[in-house]
Amino acid sequence: MKILTQLSRIFVGVLFIISGFIKANDTLGFSYKLEEYFEIFQKEFPLPKFLFLDWMSFSHHAAGLSMFICIFEIMVGVALLLGAYSRLNAWLLLLMMVFFTILTAYSAITHKVTDCGCFGDAIKFTPFGSFMKDVVLMFFSVFIFIGHKHIKDIFGNKVYQNLALFVALIVTTFFTFYTYMFLPRIDFLPYKVGNDIRKMMEYPEGALRDSVEMVFIYEKDGKQIEIAMNDIGKADSTYKFIDRKDKVIREGYRSPITGFKIYDAGGIEYTDSLLNDKDYQLIFVQKDINDSRKNMEPIVAMLAEKWQLSGKKFWALTASPLNEVEIYRHEHQLAFPYYNMDATPLKSIVRSNPGLILMHGTVVVKKWSAFNIPVYEIVEKYMK
Repeated sequence: MKILTQLSRIFVGVLFIISGFIKANDTLGFSYKLEEYFEIFQKEFPLPKFLFLDWMSFSHHAAGLSMFICIFEIMVGVALLLGAYSRLNAWLLLLMMVFFTILTAYSAITHKVTDCGCFGDAIKFTPFGSFMKDVVLMFFSVFIFIGHKHIKDIFGNKVYQNLALFVALIVTTFFTFYTYMFLPRIDFLPYKVGNDIRKMMEYPEGALRDSVEMVFIYEKDGKQIEIAMNDIGKADSTYKFIDRKDKVIREGYRSPITGFKIYDAGGIEYTDSLLNDKDYQLIFVQKDINDSRKNMEPIVAMLAEKWQLSGKKFWALTASPLNEVEIYRHEHQLAFPYYNMDATPLKSIVRSNPGLILMHGTVVVKKWSAFNIPVYEIVEKYMK
């Protein structure tokens, strides 16, 4: 038991630190995953009215919750490796694993969340894979819980132990807040610096495409059933037609970038105009104007003015309704038009609201977050 406990704490401790740091590297991305869970819980498991809140109220604090979870997960891993507060830490670990195992079990059964976000965008798990990962971790966590008496402080001194934990907490907290404010240190997304957006949208020659089957939905005896095209003759007068849909029976190749479509207020698409420009371009991403960082508008307005005077294109992309954006634009005297794009790709383009991207043609040159929007002279240096 003693050996198994020691091996378990090392394995789980290292895994928790790696997982925590990968998520802390992209806390905003992890917060999007939390929001996805909250939206599902709002529909499936509404909270009692006497609590005076609902799951969507947690969504407003998703970024803060994501940072707390990242720091907490890393510190549990550090405490395991240091052998610190073994009984308390064993309880925290077990409770955490019970919660996450239930969560991933729900995802594996319902498939309503396709990726748990356990390792951010660095490593993707299927819902079942996420569940099995947590089952394995639960197995080791139980051994740690049972044998926590065998876990000893590696320093043999409470002062050194607490000092090591304090340093780990400071480093972890600084890293988490730094990446939240100034973008991930390691970008695992397809829009990272150096990537060619056009190429990331293409299908390789000979790539397997989706295999789609036409399916008809009928109702019989109060139940909806799906009938394939080849079996349509089985539907007699007792069947009531409901709908028709295309069902993917075999998934093909998925290009890293999808949904990169730009439209103006009239619904006219401008995607090709952006992708066919060979010059330097600035893309200002403001996913939601109502949830955007405040007081950065004067800097953006000055940058856009100088940029456009140099004869280059300044694109402003948002998922907010453009009629609302027009009011915002005139209020802050922003002399550039906004274009609509779906919120999902905007979340991936830059992990900040707003954020700025410098592109040369369709190649990403540099990214800036809402906390360090540059002046024109800084952008000019990256062009050289």
